[in-house]
Amino acid sequence: MIYYSEETLTAGDTVHLEQGYSFKLIDASKDSGDILVQVYYKDEEIEIGDSFGDEDDPFEYMITIEESDEDEEAETDYVVIRIRPVDFDDKDDGVHVEVEIEQFLDPEQKDDDFLLLDTSKSVKVGESLSLEEGYTLDASDMEDDSVVLELSKDGRSLKKEELEIDDIFSYSKSVDDNVRTIFIARVSKFFESSDSSTVILKDVTQRPDMEEDDEEISENGSDNKINETQPLMAIPDIIDSDKEGLNSSATEDVQNFPSSSVNNENGTMTDHVNTDSFMPILFIVIIAIGIVIFKLS
Repeated sequence: MIYYSEETLTAGDTVHLEQGYSFKLIDASKDSGDILVQVYYKDEEIEIGDSFGDEDDPFEYMITIEESDEDEEAETDYVVIRIRPVDFDDKDDGVHVEVEIEQFLDPEQKDDDFLLLDTSKSVKVGESLSLEEGYTLDASDMEDDSVVLELSKDGRSLKKEELEIDDIFSYSKSVDDNVRTIFIARVSKFFESSDSSTVILKDVTQRPDMEEDDEEISENGSDNKINETQPLMAIPDIIDSDKEGLNSSATEDVQNFPSSSVNNENGTMTDHVNTDSFMPILFIVIIAIGIVIFKLS
């Protein structure tokens, strides 16, 4: 097994799996307990004859491979995807169905990206099972029909869950919107002796972490950078520091109209503009206006 999850879906929801597979829930019926699904490979629809499944008879997508053995050809069926509906709930926006999703390795695809694949392991209660890449699995609190498993990496707890026989423990990691199942194990059975208790696991699969690759830096990268900062140029000292030598004679004098100070009735002094200089000009303007009126008449 390379993927496992429990999802709650409604009609139209799509779930992306491993190795380029995905499926869409087309419809679900609470009355019959059936689901109808459509499987895709690299976003291309796969033609499947029977796309229905229920809890007792889950939907399975299988591929058939012809294998030769001592000059005899035989066909072998491999289950790639299994989808089992386990619960239905009618809501205002439609039927919500809880499904268990299992995916197995497609033997026709080359996928060597596994640290462990469908193997068996055992872990004693109170001890740690060392996995790959610094992962460890601990078992505790074993009872007659259950045990607590805890997955850690470099001493940091990632997931802790109480499980019964035939339950599946899985841990997934998401990086840049891509989800990968890092660890899967199915609880097979419990073994107890006079001095220890052991959990037997099967279908144990582990894949490497999804880590972002460090950006490669060119050896000449620093030489190719353009320095946009230009050195400052020296400004020549052309300004005469003796600003007092500026010629102030360019300022024109403003002449004021002749005025005199007179006393008003309150005895205060006010400036009185001398209008005697305006009288000749006013007389000439009146004569000019009279001549124009005479000619126009």
